[in-house]
Amino acid sequence: MTTTAWNEIAALIDAREADAVAGAVLALDAAGRREVAEALPGHVRDVRSRRETWEGIDDFAPAFRAAGAGTLGGASAVASWLGRREFNSRWTDDHHDTALLMGLWQGRDDAWLADLARRLALRLRGPRHTGLDLVLALLRATGAEPPEHDPLVVGWVASAPPRTRDPLLPALLPRIFEAEGVGRELRDGDRWIRALATLAARGQVDRGMLLDGCVRRFLRGGTALDLRFFVRLHDTLAPTEAEAGARARDYARLLPAAPGPVAESALELLKDRDDLPPGLVVEALDGLLFRAESGLVRTGLSWLERTVRRHPELADGCASALARAFGHESYAVQQRAVRVALKLPAATDGAALRDAVPLLPRDLAAQIVARFGGEVSEADPVDEDPAPPVLVAPVGERAPAPLPPPITTPVELAKALQDPSGWAMSEQLLAAYVRLIRQDRDALRAALTPVLHKDFHPYLERLDFWLAPEEWLVGIGRLLIGSPARHNGRRLAARVQGPPLDRLFVSRFAEVYRALEEGTPPPVLLATPTRPTGHVDPLALVERLEECEAAGVEPGSADLQQALLRLPPEPDAEAARRAARLTSQAGRTTARWLAAGGAPRGDVEVRPGADGRPEVVIGAEPTGLPLVDAVLTGTPRYVDRGRNWNWTYWPRLLPSHPDVVAAHLVPWQRQRPEWSYAGMPVSVLVDRTPGTGPLAEAVAFFLACQLAHPDDEDAGEALLTLAARGDLPAAALGRHIGRLALAGEIKLVRVVEALERAAEAGAYTQVWETIAAALPLLHPEPGQRPPFAHDRLIALGARTARWAKASGPIPEIEELAARKGTSNLLRAARTLAAQLR
Repeated sequence: MTTTAWNEIAALIDAREADAVAGAVLALDAAGRREVAEALPGHVRDVRSRRETWEGIDDFAPAFRAAGAGTLGGASAVASWLGRREFNSRWTDDHHDTALLMGLWQGRDDAWLADLARRLALRLRGPRHTGLDLVLALLRATGAEPPEHDPLVVGWVASAPPRTRDPLLPALLPRIFEAEGVGRELRDGDRWIRALATLAARGQVDRGMLLDGCVRRFLRGGTALDLRFFVRLHDTLAPTEAEAGARARDYARLLPAAPGPVAESALELLKDRDDLPPGLVVEALDGLLFRAESGLVRTGLSWLERTVRRHPELADGCASALARAFGHESYAVQQRAVRVALKLPAATDGAALRDAVPLLPRDLAAQIVARFGGEVSEADPVDEDPAPPVLVAPVGERAPAPLPPPITTPVELAKALQDPSGWAMSEQLLAAYVRLIRQDRDALRAALTPVLHKDFHPYLERLDFWLAPEEWLVGIGRLLIGSPARHNGRRLAARVQGPPLDRLFVSRFAEVYRALEEGTPPPVLLATPTRPTGHVDPLALVERLEECEAAGVEPGSADLQQALLRLPPEPDAEAARRAARLTSQAGRTTARWLAAGGAPRGDVEVRPGADGRPEVVIGAEPTGLPLVDAVLTGTPRYVDRGRNWNWTYWPRLLPSHPDVVAAHLVPWQRQRPEWSYAGMPVSVLVDRTPGTGPLAEAVAFFLACQLAHPDDEDAGEALLTLAARGDLPAAALGRHIGRLALAGEIKLVRVVEALERAAEAGAYTQVWETIAAALPLLHPEPGQRPPFAHDRLIALGARTARWAKASGPIPEIEELAARKGTSNLLRAARTLAAQLR
């Protein structure tokens, strides 16, 4: 090979033309390939030397990978080259060069390709699994046995649902039950569950293997989140009587310590069977009744009661298990356990029950002693179920972070541009651009040129529109230094999209870009905040307008509208007096606003939408300013977030109107608990509006929906936050819980569990108010089946009503308590009715 040939390939690498590199490499002879292979590492160092230490060379990676893949000889060398850190930085997603590389290896034998596949597979790492597509293609093409490597399995399940035509299915499917990380990857794996159930029904996948795999995974342990997929798969497969019987001993082993959903699934398969060995039943009950979850223990007590009724000879062993429940933290569970104990056969050995008497409250202990003997402690009488400590409200409000100092020199701007994170820094950078362009454009250009080379934000030019403030800030800098740009300012500004507050925010950046492009930048920006809250001091605004008038420049429309919306709510007589002397159009507009006392009120009203989801309407008097009117009037709508909006900045754009900001957040709330990817948690809304304010119905609706999600700790924290602040919309929350539970849109049992946790954390008064509002809606007519866990909700109502010292009858509960029967629901209603009397 000649030096000219190497120079050609090096030039193609520098031009980042991966396809051309591949074509040139294929044309090389053996000597040429050796020379390229020897030169490549040095060229990587050369390319790295052209960049700052903190920058990567991701954009060169495809060309470098093609050159090495086609010239290096051994599979080990190729794997090491493709896995080099320079080509796989933290910004790398996937290289999308599988077809290109496979074409380079068409002449390689299967053994070499299989060896390469194994080496590349062992290099896979989560969570991005860079290089996965290439590994899977090699394994499928060669038929090689995939190596034992958990990230390979996790990456495979993340790539697509299972298909019978996938040659990797027989080898990798059994491993999903062993590999760490699969459960977390597939926690929302509906497509996988449907596909596996279909394949098992067709006999294309061994059903027994799937069930055994789920059970093995349960026995290994893990969090509820890690096991969620396997529980759902197991329940979807719905083991038959024979299948459950064959695995009964394993199911029993899960009862003492497995996460709640796993234990629930195992218990459901065991509790109604009449063919279990007696010893296994007693062992299962002994472990189950020791658990902390009230629901599981209640079901276990019912199982124990049925077991003794069918098999009186098991009473002694069951009594020993029953004693476990005497120590439960729930008074209602202890009460139920005592009732079951009193129904045991007369000949039952009560030794274990007598030993457990000290675990019971005195009133319940007396009942056990009267039947089985022993003694009740003579300790001073105490409240058998004392109220938890009252939830303490947070002291004061967290002050916002101070504004960063103004940027005053070109060097400071160039340095800050390398990390423009946060709304305040974005504001300071935009203001600094405008100031420094006027003061010393040449010095600013000289400071920016080393920073804004073509490899700084290299993908910016490929985007059709810019949303993030840092994209606009880099674009403004490149325009300033004369870097060729394919983006036209007018076209970019026309593509500004998103929710109204995002358009308000981004329009100012677009406005500065266009002004610089047209050679008419203003001397100063009006809307740069002067307070950490985002407010602009009225006098500072007037001074900036005076500076613009002195320069003979009309400020940008978006900048003016944002400045007006940042005015504080209190009037400023001096600012209004000086503004009255302004003569420009922007000055006269500002003078009118200051004379009127600031921005118009944006009254927020919540209306029920067609689907039950709250719809918010913002009603202010139109101002004729398009960005202002878009923010302060109309109905906020969800906008498809192909890219993230800047909603974390919104409170600083409208600091005097927190309710309006919250109203614009409503469309992004999760309407259904399972749509965890479709919006933001309810705590974001709670943090920005009082729960008893104009958005009370919206807060209550979304809180009710998200409390029903088994894994949503955020909703529970939001409930406690509102309760501690004293503004939980308890009545509205109760109404929404009742309506949604009756409609089958939420599982009441999940909400009850969340309310139990909140009550025990000290929010019992607010929980009682919530339950009191929900119970009338949930009231079942005679013969109507009540929602599951309705009895638990009433029982929790009795506890919280007693703690809160509530009184006053609820007609629906009185009617329920008067019905004949001994069901848990009727007993709970009688307890609550007596408590309220």
